[in-house]
Amino acid sequence: MRKIAATLLCALLAAASALSGCGGPHDFRNVATANHSFGAGPGSQITLTLTDSWTTTSTAAVDVVHRTLIERFKQENPEIEISEDILDNALLKTKIKTLAAGNVLPDVFMMLGSDAEMFLENKLIMPVDDLLAKDPAWKRGFRPEAFDDFRIGGALAGVPMQMTATSIVYYNGEIFKRAGYDAFPATFDAFVDAVEKIKAMGITPIAMGNKDQWVAVSCLLSTLGDRFTGTEWFASIEDNSGAKFTDKPFVDALAAVKRLSDIGAFNANLNSLDNIQQRTAYYVGKAAMFLEGGWAVSSVVADAPKPILDRTHLAVLPAVTGGKGRAEAVSGGSGWALALNANLTGAKLEAAVQLVKLLTGETAANMAAERGDISASLATSYDRSRSSALFEEYLDLLEKADMTPVYDVRLPPEVVQSLNKGLQELLTPGSKLTPETLARQIQDTYSLAVEQP
Repeated sequence: MRKIAATLLCALLAAASALSGCGGPHDFRNVATANHSFGAGPGSQITLTLTDSWTTTSTAAVDVVHRTLIERFKQENPEIEISEDILDNALLKTKIKTLAAGNVLPDVFMMLGSDAEMFLENKLIMPVDDLLAKDPAWKRGFRPEAFDDFRIGGALAGVPMQMTATSIVYYNGEIFKRAGYDAFPATFDAFVDAVEKIKAMGITPIAMGNKDQWVAVSCLLSTLGDRFTGTEWFASIEDNSGAKFTDKPFVDALAAVKRLSDIGAFNANLNSLDNIQQRTAYYVGKAAMFLEGGWAVSSVVADAPKPILDRTHLAVLPAVTGGKGRAEAVSGGSGWALALNANLTGAKLEAAVQLVKLLTGETAANMAAERGDISASLATSYDRSRSSALFEEYLDLLEKADMTPVYDVRLPPEVVQSLNKGLQELLTPGSKLTPETLARQIQDTYSLAVEQP
């Protein structure tokens, strides 16, 4: 159980203002949405407001699948109008916080795990336990671990959509061979050696796009930090039971990030690119690696030139000598869920629930699997021949890896903001910020955010 102190809505608004500005045919007969009256009378019209980040131009499976299902829902339910606000992740995070501060949240919206406790404790969203209990088949369809990021005390704050590792190394095997590595390095010291050799070849070792600040935390530090600290340390941080960000293992993890920056592992303009733009240098062979979650598998398959795709392989960050974490572990989880406004009632609530069921159930899972992604619910029937070789490699990787918490999903929003901003500064070429100073800054923020013993 988390012991994070509830944050006042006015503080949440202040935090929001400080943030930067983040297939084939399918059988829909089992989806209980078609010709559904939702308790409304003849000719009645229901309007649902929906805020999400499923952009129409994205090639990521999670976006393509949800766009397809929303259009299907509209076609099958003409009496329901969906007023949709589609934002990129950074803008969505900011806007949802602002709307929460004014108590004007959408009917259905994507919610980050780090915001779930705040919204639930302030009764801005409704727990979803009873809704799941009323439909046992829907509830049984989820992976049990999918709810971990949204379990607040004894309640579930939202319905998860996706399960993903957040810290996958996408690497060009041919470039590594030219650097003298026939296989991905097995230790962090060997990884640093490979980075230095690749840099000497005139190739950017790691393409990084951290403009929106979350990439460095989600895709690098969450796993690298666990390599040093072990997962028990994070559990103690989360429960406020003794661990501190100034503890040596965590400072050592920050020092490892700083070491990579100092040896030129990243592109100099990393703070002016986003996670989509970071892939460009990789696609043209000017970068040997980029770090993202499993969500990028489908985009790489769709967007990378074939010669690059054929050379692309997946790995997790290697073991740290003397570290307390498991070498096979990788940060991951659901991260995002669909939340329901606490004010929903009657026919409007029923319509919202049916929309959420469609977006999170087995139909969505089967479509995602064919396109190269993993849902929070289990895929039951899909054409595996339609899946890519890279997706199969991702599945093999996940079978060997245990998922550990994602820092910016499980920590309080104030601490996430401190981590995000501090790590961005630490990675800036020529930065004078030291790992020790950053650790103290994060700890000071954490001390104010959590309950005192």
